[in-house]
Amino acid sequence: MKRFLQPATVLSVCISICTLLCPGLSQGDMSMDETVLKLEEVVVTATRTEENVRDVPVPVQIITTEEIEESGATNVGDLIGKYVTGHYHKYSGLQAPIGLRGFMTDAHGDDIKGHVLMLVDGHRIGTGNMAKIPLDLVERIEIIKGPASALYGSAAMGGVLNIITKKGKGKIKTTLKQELGSFDYEKSSLSSGGMGDDKFAYHIAASYESAGNYSDPKYGEVYNSDQLNKNIAGNVSCFLNENHDLRVGGSYADLTGGYPRWKDFKAYSSYDKNNHDEYDKSHGYGDLEYNGRFLEEKIHWKALGYYLWDRNQWFTGYPDPDTDYTKYTDTTWGTDQQFTLKLVPGNKLVAGFTYEDLKKKSEGRSGGAPSRPYTPSMDYETKSVYAQDSIDLLDNRLNIVVGARYDRFDVTTRRPETGAFDSFNERTVDFDNVSPKAGVVVKLFDDLLRFRGNAGQGFKAPSADEMSAMYEHPGWYGPRRILGNPDLKPEKTTTYEAGFDISHDRVDFGVSFFHTDYKDKIEKAPETVLYDGKEWETWENLGKAEIEGFDINLNWRIDRTFDLQPALILYCNSTFNTKRDDKENNCDLKCVSDYEIKSGLRFGHEQTTASLSYVLIGPQKVTNWDDWANPKTETKGSFSFWDLTMTQGLFGNWKLEASIMNLFNEEYEWARGYPMPERTFTIGLSYTFT
Repeated sequence: MKRFLQPATVLSVCISICTLLCPGLSQGDMSMDETVLKLEEVVVTATRTEENVRDVPVPVQIITTEEIEESGATNVGDLIGKYVTGHYHKYSGLQAPIGLRGFMTDAHGDDIKGHVLMLVDGHRIGTGNMAKIPLDLVERIEIIKGPASALYGSAAMGGVLNIITKKGKGKIKTTLKQELGSFDYEKSSLSSGGMGDDKFAYHIAASYESAGNYSDPKYGEVYNSDQLNKNIAGNVSCFLNENHDLRVGGSYADLTGGYPRWKDFKAYSSYDKNNHDEYDKSHGYGDLEYNGRFLEEKIHWKALGYYLWDRNQWFTGYPDPDTDYTKYTDTTWGTDQQFTLKLVPGNKLVAGFTYEDLKKKSEGRSGGAPSRPYTPSMDYETKSVYAQDSIDLLDNRLNIVVGARYDRFDVTTRRPETGAFDSFNERTVDFDNVSPKAGVVVKLFDDLLRFRGNAGQGFKAPSADEMSAMYEHPGWYGPRRILGNPDLKPEKTTTYEAGFDISHDRVDFGVSFFHTDYKDKIEKAPETVLYDGKEWETWENLGKAEIEGFDINLNWRIDRTFDLQPALILYCNSTFNTKRDDKENNCDLKCVSDYEIKSGLRFGHEQTTASLSYVLIGPQKVTNWDDWANPKTETKGSFSFWDLTMTQGLFGNWKLEASIMNLFNEEYEWARGYPMPERTFTIGLSYTFT
């Protein structure tokens, strides 16, 4: 399904579909009294400030509280896999990078090395592994596809995902919930929140979740895949007066488990019952936020301070896992000071600065003794300033947005906590980058139809070792010398996008065409370089690519179209990648599907809800690692599966929930060599105290 869709064809087909679903969209009927628009929907990620979704020039997908509750997912990764097109690369063992527009977070969750940016309440979350983020505290998620470095800096190349947490509202409620399911799944959870009075609000959530070995439809029991997740998170808000408020929040997740392994490390053979590889992927953050409004809310000051902590530890010893392991621990202190000025009618200026200090500590053990880890320790210091101006003209029928950000990095390679080196020089290298953006929105027919276009740049900063490393070690397979390249440039994308949206009380429909040029991809140099009379391995800006395609999104209120009593909604989010060319290797980019379709039918009536969802992922190029010494590229075929979830309110404040995941017992895998579980049943019962 490549290079078969032309923009004019897509536009014609889409308008025809919407006309059939919603006859009231003809020009002569645009002023009908029954036409209701979703003008009240407000987003914050696209412009860093509260903005009507119809006024922003970039497409924004919102995963709502209701969709989260109906999903059957337990972490953000599985939620994205169900609703958002782009890419999901789930491994077994709580490792789940996600992708947008042909780019991914780092496979092991290394925040600074990702190409898609993960946020929580507007600041970096400190990991790219979305399996680490539980859903108990999540109110909604906003997803921007395409570059957003003009507002958020490094890693925002493929897009930005912003997790908005629950802050507490309405009457105080406390919910106890117990879930049981297939493969010894069990989860106990507690949540409580609400407004104590006009001066105080809170929301807290805690859970204990465990699961044993699972089975897949073809290869049977997947041994040593058990996991244990302990989570606690919360927010407390204090409203000093109508113009000043404070919030303190945070989350801690203790995530441990085991990695299933194929026998003799040969994929699709059988699983090794005696392999005891384990992991610890704990994660946490804390933040403090102040909001002050001055001069009758013409000036808004938002001050954020935050601490991020992320651990990735792999235990590979047998029979004692502690004899062999590799551990990386990232800690980040940061602050973001943002000012929003609305001094002139129809104009909003957002400006601010960010400072972050990230330290990565690495260590290892081998045979019970301290050993050299795979990568060294690293420091990153980032100073950034940004500004964006939003202009509303012609009675808000024309919206123009322009902005830019300047980032300066100081990166240092540090000697690891453990391990022997023949030499190690701790060097510091600095570099900077400027990221611009511009967009426009034009609204017609009383805002029923809008056209939008935008252009922007994204970038990913080189890692510290890529720029400043200078060390020698004996190596596992012979001596190695690693030399950073201080002349490296950041990886960059330039994206042009155009689209239209139709909003009606019966249908929301949108189409986006995007084109991305990717250059200066950082890769290992094919040949060593001579320095100080020795041969060294290094990195260079070698790669470039071109990505092009369509995003098509539909939300159809079937109940309103046919005047039905129960709520019945059909949704469909789809992406068709018509071009994904790796220019350096003259082939398709890896882990970018021809197409993705994520759709479903949602039903609601009184105290009953049900959701039937369908996921279809097209073919993609991947790497076959069966022979680690000689990896090869192959085509991974398409796959699909269905999920069914249901909730039923019972007498009093009781609620019953049930789900059947992989309803038709399909054989599928998000990542090659990691089959997903067979048909899985879960049932839960909750009681809410008010």
